[in-house]
Amino acid sequence: MSEAYTRLIAGMPARVPASGATPASARHMQQHIAQLPMANPTVAARELTQLLARMLTTVWPGGQRLAALDALAASVAQLSDGFERQLASESFPLPAAKLALAETVGGFQRELAEGYALAVYELCAPSGKVAWLRGKTVAQALARALRHGSQSLLWDYRLYRNPPAGAWLRLHAAYAFALESGVADQPVTLDAAQRLSPSTIYKHALLLALSNPYRFSTRELSDACDVTGVFAMRCQLHAGGSGAIALDLAADTGPGYLPEERRAAAPGLHDFDAEPARAALAADRQMQPGAIAHASYRLPDGKTLEVSHAFLERLQSTWSGSAERGHARLQAGHPLEAVIGLHALHMLLAGGQQFQTFLSGLRGAGISIGAQSQSPAWAAATDGGGIAVQRVQVLDQSLGGYRLLWHAEVGMRIRVGEIVGLAPPSERGDGQDWMVGVVRWLRIEASGQLDTGVELLSRQALPAAVRFPDARGQLRDAVRALLLHQGDHELLLLATRSEAMPAALEVSMPEDPRDWQPLPSVRMAQIESSEALSPAYQRLRVSAASRPVPANAAAGAEA
Repeated sequence: MSEAYTRLIAGMPARVPASGATPASARHMQQHIAQLPMANPTVAARELTQLLARMLTTVWPGGQRLAALDALAASVAQLSDGFERQLASESFPLPAAKLALAETVGGFQRELAEGYALAVYELCAPSGKVAWLRGKTVAQALARALRHGSQSLLWDYRLYRNPPAGAWLRLHAAYAFALESGVADQPVTLDAAQRLSPSTIYKHALLLALSNPYRFSTRELSDACDVTGVFAMRCQLHAGGSGAIALDLAADTGPGYLPEERRAAAPGLHDFDAEPARAALAADRQMQPGAIAHASYRLPDGKTLEVSHAFLERLQSTWSGSAERGHARLQAGHPLEAVIGLHALHMLLAGGQQFQTFLSGLRGAGISIGAQSQSPAWAAATDGGGIAVQRVQVLDQSLGGYRLLWHAEVGMRIRVGEIVGLAPPSERGDGQDWMVGVVRWLRIEASGQLDTGVELLSRQALPAAVRFPDARGQLRDAVRALLLHQGDHELLLLATRSEAMPAALEVSMPEDPRDWQPLPSVRMAQIESSEALSPAYQRLRVSAASRPVPANAAAGAEA
């Protein structure tokens, strides 16, 4: 009996013989499933949890367990799709009710993965060898164990949590036994749309982990999963020592989400090489005409996925085996003060003024704000009743940004792609210079603390208001923006617009204390380029006007 075989069920609960009331029969299980109240997802989820838990503690014939698990997996998939849609635009930490739903679905996937691994163990008992004519059945069970194990990791990523203890060990164990049994590269039918080998499913999980899924919003994560699925089969797995990313199949870790979490290749370890996938992705992009900013991929279910080249560049940027960073990291431990969201940071930079008050002070009472400049519902309390400033700890830092540890306070909401303001703690009410950053990745620790990577956008910013012209050239209502300086150009940071970007806009800003003659001003500026900073925000590069119009003169002209 090999070590790879015994590892299939390591850590699983003890099993007892099936009783007469709950026989180990696929037909009996299918009857139970047919009676599930799927119209009531909460009740159905509770009953599915009980069925799965009962199966894991009962002795079954391997073939009967496989058939029963296939029936259970179909019901789990139906519930999972509905819950995933509910999480599409959430910020974190999640409300308790939605967190409970997500944890339930992730638990389904873990238990299905364990169930299929247990079925393989039973099919190959007692020697741990694949019997004659059972190779295809074992390959299919291992493929399903790997797929559900990968799905359980995906639900951890959706919640920005580290995988629970044993999650990666279970995945490694299924692949190791597939390798030992000679079925790792045997394609099997998973459903009507997919025919994959156990090794391809395993490599997909590794490539997604290598992409650092904690960098993506919930919606982006779905695209990242689809794209890595397209390119996973090009990755290579082989004996250690080649210089690629090292994998220890006996350790409860993946390839490393962050560069500092990766291991150097060494004898006795396996190597995961994603370079062929990165080369194939680069070749695809080179074949696209220069004017096309998106790429299309055909998915196994027949749908077409369209993603931007900018997204693909960000996705594959961490596929290298190198642990090098763009900037050297320095260990830290000092505190910073932080605010979350463009609305809160704008209000802070404006001296605590509401946006309408800020506008009136610049332009007069006749200027109104646009609907998209209103606070989102989850930020309304902060924007309307004061600014929630939090104390965060700097874990490490570089010229490019910070790794921060946040304490999850009551009412705190944050997500990947959110704007944050950072400043050294003030002493005795002294003024603060606020830096502007964007959350690039997020992980929620078991303690409830949030581990985040923040890219630094600017060390200084001014609150501003912008107005865009409509189709007739008339300026619309004002919206919030932050003005950042970059050499001879200015950058405007604002909420993403759904409309086409015009050639110019109007910028209103208070006095800049760095100017030799600080005056509030209104200026027209040409838009030189537009960049999606995240799904929620965009950054415009504009030409600075050489002669700003004093704000009071502009207000007088409008009057």
